[in-house]
Amino acid sequence: MPENPREGQPVWIDYVCQDFDAMTTFYSELFGWEFTDQGPEFGHYTMITKDGAAVGGAMRAMNMDGSPNPMMPTMWTTYLHTADIAGAYASALAGGAAPIAEPMAVGPLGQMAVITDPTGAGVGMWQPGEFTGFDTPLTPGTPVWFELMTVNYPVATEFYRTAFSFDIVQMPDFPYSTHGADENALAGICDASQWAQVSYWRNYINVDDADAAAAKATELGGTVLAGPEDSPYGRIVTVNDPEGATFQLQQNP
Repeated sequence: MPENPREGQPVWIDYVCQDFDAMTTFYSELFGWEFTDQGPEFGHYTMITKDGAAVGGAMRAMNMDGSPNPMMPTMWTTYLHTADIAGAYASALAGGAAPIAEPMAVGPLGQMAVITDPTGAGVGMWQPGEFTGFDTPLTPGTPVWFELMTVNYPVATEFYRTAFSFDIVQMPDFPYSTHGADENALAGICDASQWAQVSYWRNYINVDDADAAAAKATELGGTVLAGPEDSPYGRIVTVNDPEGATFQLQQNP
């Protein structure tokens, strides 16, 4: 679990889908993930682990009363750490965010909230209680990077600076900022206005072999949208799962 996480640090990812059995099979076979139902106390929320390391969570698309919600989109959500969820939530709404789920307790584990940022991307908040967040051993099958692909870069950078205390560090030759500099960077904000229609957060999952993982994702019913391609940060592939949720594969340089 993260020790002394900084304000705005990604500390959790979770996944909502329609065909839960099919999608958990997809990710299990692609990354070797294990899914463990947390029981009725937590609405059958499912913990995702890889070799014992906490990766994230998953659940079926449903309404608050537990009934299926066929209109809910399949997607991954990134949660950012805050030491004051009430204050961060109020600041986010004052900064133009729209509410999705107001702050609520998750048993003794902590408190969560979800908003849509002013550029249209869904993002969560997590104030820890007994649970601080995922493990990041930076090994295959675990998340290694998180970034906002935004259609309004100036608004996004100012919003996350204000609502989540992002330490905005601008890259010199490209409209991309990080929360913190160099080895202390925690997340990114990318100007995706030239190719994206909507803003969204995306996660990078480490793999041993990006080409083999891309081929496996396709075999399992996913779609490769871009790559594999080399970058200064490794070999990268953009993938949609069979229900259309986007994520990145990352092979170390």
